[in-house]
Parts: sequence; structure tokens; C-alpha cells
Amino acid sequence: MNMNKALKIVGTVLKVVALAIIILLTIYPLIWMISGSLKGTQEFYTNIWGIPDAWKFANYSAAWSRAGLGVKYMNSLIVLAVTLLVIIPAVGCAAYAIARTNFRFKKAVYSYLLLGLCIPTGVLAIPIFSAALNFGLVDKLSGMILFGAAQCMAFGTFLLRSFFISLPKSLEEAAMIDGCTRFQSFLRVILPLAKPGVMTLVVLDGITVWNEYLLASVLLRTDAKMTLPLGMKSFADKYVTDYPQLFAGLVIVTVPMLIIYVFAQRSFIEGMTAGSVKQ
Repeated sequence: MNMNKALKIVGTVLKVVALAIIILLTIYPLIWMISGSLKGTQEFYTNIWGIPDAWKFANYSAAWSRAGLGVKYMNSLIVLAVTLLVIIPAVGCAAYAIARTNFRFKKAVYSYLLLGLCIPTGVLAIPIFSAALNFGLVDKLSGMILFGAAQCMAFGTFLLRSFFISLPKSLEEAAMIDGCTRFQSFLRVILPLAKPGVMTLVVLDGITVWNEYLLASVLLRTDAKMTLPLGMKSFADKYVTDYPQLFAGLVIVTVPMLIIYVFAQRSFIEGMTAGSVKQ
């Protein structure tokens, strides 16, 4: 009995140590980035891993003005908000139709959408630029919104379809017996229950759109239309990089996504597991 108790204690200690190591490896890059953003240029190289001796908050104002982050922040927020407004309704309706209705070539349509998950983004750079040039979408935020939404459609449909399948069909049937159309039952019954899945899509697609660099570098040309990922290039000169200001800029860029994740954390976790069991 004592031996079993000792083994349980040892097992618990090992689990706690393993979890502590994982947590440290997860949050240390963020701590290092914040610490580096508060150091001077000389101290950054002489004390690269330690806490700053003198905290230089001026790095944040310098980073903001040097990269012109005000305009780029607004551009990124516009692209993020409008892209999500396009993605959520379109993906929700497509995923629901594939999950709940029967129509010709349904499997073929779904398989075609899933092909979007298999194509590397870099391969699409030249076709995207060619299409944007033909439709007059180069150096326009509308181009970022439309192409960004298109890139997120495949994964969003896959995610929400799995979630809708996990919901009982009896809920829709009861609503339609009471006089609702299929679209009304989707809008009033299924969509409120799908909140965890939708929030998961908002978080994952939001991070993708917010951090999109390749698409921005292909489509955007002038400073007035650039987004935050392109603004980070301002800190890398030909021969030297101002790392304290670069880290300050990265902190400024990262904060909105951290805030969104903190507020959506519960729904995000529920959405990641809700589609794993089919009702």
C-alpha cells in the first residue's frame, strides 16, 4: 500500500514538472519579446536573456512612429473585421448545406472544397496577383479581403460541417414542425447552438488574417494601404536590425490577438472538442 501511494506521488510530481516545463516553453518567448522591447540597443546584445536594467518604454512610441503603425493598424482592423463578416455567413451556410441537406454532387462539392486545404499558399501567389491585376484589386484593401476570405473558406467549411453534424437533427425537425422553414431553423435554433464552433472559426481565421504576410506583400504597394505584417519590415535595414524597436512593434501587433483569445477562450476550447462526437 505504501509503495502504491509513493508511486502515485511520484507520478503526480512528474506530471506537474512536465506541465511546468510545457508552460515555460510556451510563455517564455512572449516574456522574452516583452523584455527585449524594454531594453536599449546596447543592452539587448549584452544582456539578451535577462531582465532589462533600465526599462525603456520609449521604444514603443519610437516603433509606432517609425513603422507608421497607426495607419497600418487601422488597415489591419478593417481587413480583419470585413473578412470575418464575409467568412462567417458564407461558411456557415455552406457547411450547414453540406452537413444537413442532400443535393446532387454534394460529396464532389465537399471534396473540391477540401482540396483548398491541400494547396500551399505560396503556390497561389502568382495566380492571385494575376487575378487581382485583371480585376483591379492590386493595392486595395478589398483585394486583401476577398482573397483572404477565399483562402479561409475551405478550412471554415470543414470545421463548421463537423460541428453541425454533432448537433441532434431532432432540434431542427421540432422547429420545422412548429412552422419554421429550414433557413429559419438554421438561423434561430442551430446557429445559437453553434456559438462555440463559430468562435473557434473567428479565433483561428482571425489569427490567420491578422498575420497574413504573403498575400499582403503580393497585393499591397503603398504605405497608405499596407497592413501590420508589412510594417514590421520597417525595423530591418540593409545592414542592421533595431531589435528592441522590432520587439516593441511585435508586442503592439500581438496584443489584439491575445485579447481576442482571452475573451473567446472558453468558447474556443468547447468548439475544438464539440465536433468530435457524432450524435
